[in-house]
Amino acid sequence: MIKTTHVGSLPRPTDMITKQLRKENISDDDLKGYVRELIERQISLGLSFINNGELPRIDYISSTVERIAGFNQSCTAPLPRDLEELPEYARRFSGRNGLIMLNPKAPINLPACSEDVSYIGKTSLIQELDMMTGAFREVGSITDTSNSTLFFTAPSPGTVALFLENQYYPDYETYLQHLGSVLQKEYEIITSYGVSLQIDCPDLAMGRHTRYKHLNDNQFLSLIDTNIAVLNTSLENIDKNQCRAHICWGNYPGTHHCDIELNSIFNHITRLKPTYLSIESCNHRHAHEYEVFNKYPFPEDKVLMPGVIDTTSNTIEHPKLVAQRLLNFVNILGPERVIASTDCGFASTASATSVSGEVAWLKLQSLVDGARLAEEKM
Repeated sequence: MIKTTHVGSLPRPTDMITKQLRKENISDDDLKGYVRELIERQISLGLSFINNGELPRIDYISSTVERIAGFNQSCTAPLPRDLEELPEYARRFSGRNGLIMLNPKAPINLPACSEDVSYIGKTSLIQELDMMTGAFREVGSITDTSNSTLFFTAPSPGTVALFLENQYYPDYETYLQHLGSVLQKEYEIITSYGVSLQIDCPDLAMGRHTRYKHLNDNQFLSLIDTNIAVLNTSLENIDKNQCRAHICWGNYPGTHHCDIELNSIFNHITRLKPTYLSIESCNHRHAHEYEVFNKYPFPEDKVLMPGVIDTTSNTIEHPKLVAQRLLNFVNILGPERVIASTDCGFASTASATSVSGEVAWLKLQSLVDGARLAEEKM
């Protein structure tokens, strides 16, 4: 059986998005209802690994910063090189919000580190975990949840450093190590609930053409080796089989012609501790890269979660195409080492959604249907 999952963020209800953007109050009861409904819907689709859709968060970086003290200054979000090279195209995004800048004339301000970082978020994290696991138990009282496993997302130290500039520590590595020590607390609280921990790592791919576009490839590869080493240390007390890492080039609507190739980072990202590796694998820039798995050995202790659904396009993939994409990996690695996934999340922030909610759910249905078709063809 080919299992199925997604990367984290799922469509938010329209009234919830409106309230968040207007900074209106969303009651705990409202939020619990949203999360319970979302969990029910994922189970009814037949997804194997499910979560709370990141509904309690505006975005995962802001949520994490609320749990970490020390970010009292501001910085400008990075501008991707592809949009920097295409100013005519970039002008289309003057009104868009997100975690990266899509138009240099519409800068985005993010928090910056201005003092020693420390963890202050245990209470809020536990509240979010309690809400998700409580909703899962409630759903389980009326339907079969035995084929579904919960996961919960958090950023890597390198991802926080990618978005939130260091204005305090003497150098990058010192900043990264402090972030790693702080986030280790978050990771261990999450896994104490018995759920799978997903570490989001766009720093290992998207970082190349955003914050670190001034580096050459060798310098960038050295940097991500440092990021991976710090992350692995942060996970030292966590079972690798309870952990997954998501690597992507960013689900923003750029041309992505400046993305570093999977071929270049493959032997670096496979050193990550987590057993499960989620890699963006089906959009127009990276769909051909399944061939890399023929070129380099994928570690025997790893399971691949390739993206077979594009989260930047509103075109709904045919299940036969999903099956075809999956079989490209299954034929190389075997069905027990492949879990069907989406390329990225459907809504990186509450205000920057490329795919509408109704389309996203149809895409997830195609994901499940395509996995079943692939099984029939094995």
